[in-house]
Amino acid sequence: MKKWIIIGVVILVVGAVVVLNVLQKKEKAIQVQTTKVKLATIESKVSASGTILPVIQVDISANVAGEITKMYIKEGEFVEEGQVLAQLDKVRYEAELDRAKSVYNSRKSSLELTKKELKRSKALYKAKNISESQLDQVVANYEIGTNNLEQAKASLDQAKDNLNKTTIFAPISGTVIALRKEQGEIAMGSTFQADIIMSIGDLTQMEVEVDVNENDVVEVSLGDSVDIEIDAIPDTSFKGVVTEIAHSASTSGAGTQESVTNYNVVVSMLEIPKELRPGMSAAVEILTEKHENVIGVPIQSITVRPENEVNIKTLKRDNRSGKKADKKSMKGDSSKVEETSGYNMYKKEKMLEVAFVVIGDTAKAVPIEIGIASEDLFEIKSGLSVGDEIVTGSHAALSRELQTGKLVEKDSADGKNKHGKRKERR
Repeated sequence: MKKWIIIGVVILVVGAVVVLNVLQKKEKAIQVQTTKVKLATIESKVSASGTILPVIQVDISANVAGEITKMYIKEGEFVEEGQVLAQLDKVRYEAELDRAKSVYNSRKSSLELTKKELKRSKALYKAKNISESQLDQVVANYEIGTNNLEQAKASLDQAKDNLNKTTIFAPISGTVIALRKEQGEIAMGSTFQADIIMSIGDLTQMEVEVDVNENDVVEVSLGDSVDIEIDAIPDTSFKGVVTEIAHSASTSGAGTQESVTNYNVVVSMLEIPKELRPGMSAAVEILTEKHENVIGVPIQSITVRPENEVNIKTLKRDNRSGKKADKKSMKGDSSKVEETSGYNMYKKEKMLEVAFVVIGDTAKAVPIEIGIASEDLFEIKSGLSVGDEIVTGSHAALSRELQTGKLVEKDSADGKNKHGKRKERR
């Protein structure tokens, strides 16, 4: 009787094992693409666009009003510092100078006469031939004459200066990049509002002014190297360096949902092609950080899972083997059990950034710490090692289907699984 009981128990155990295997085989494997973790060089960049301008650009306007009687240069012409650029009508200013000279000479002669009278009056006062009040009057006349001569001298200097300003000279050496007025037009000549006649720029030194979003500008530093692409010169990249970062912001659409805050960043060009012209459009990539020989994984391989779910699965399996953890270790870490013992309905579940590591034919969610990012790679500071095989696709698998312990089937490069069947599109 005992023998038959033992045989029955064995049959039941074997049957249970068979049924369990059958049930496990019925679990459909998730089709995934994978890659091996390896070292890489990761460059974090900030992109922006803007306009090319000369580092030194001078807008030239007239300080006195008048008709432009001569224009000696053309747009695009190179000029030397001090070269005559234009001539304004100077007839009125020559007349004002002549009048100022006449007034000055008259007051100078008057002062000379007053000076002689003062000398005589002092001698007469010493001889007691005139009173003190008479001497004081002569002294006062001399002081008034002195002041009148100083005023006349100032008017004469101003008249000379105004006449000189009718001739416009180049303040710097450079290229005439814009002519705003032509010969025969009137230059307004205001010191409060510039009436620009022309602009001169030094085209040997060029820079790119770009607007960088407030979220990115905190990563940009003076001296950062820059790659510059100019729309008018395709398939070529030029080098530059960040030289200025604005501290005041420019905001568009303030008070609306489309509000955008940018900061002006100036990039000095280290290479200047001969085809370059002021005002051309350019796109820049500012290298804000570069890490070499670090663990890098494709951006699409990183996803998120609830912390509670990741922790439970991690407790149930050891780090790489996929075996169940022993009960002793479970009991020895009651804090973790408490942390993962259900969903806290009063607190929003924290999400962890994870990568799915393939171990055998199953996947495991591994929490990771991310460093800098390039266009296609994330730097992994902790959680993965070189040689680990991680899931890189599909998007559906990474975003919702994969969980720790799920069966996976790797796709080959030609899009077929290991059984030769075309992978299922999701």
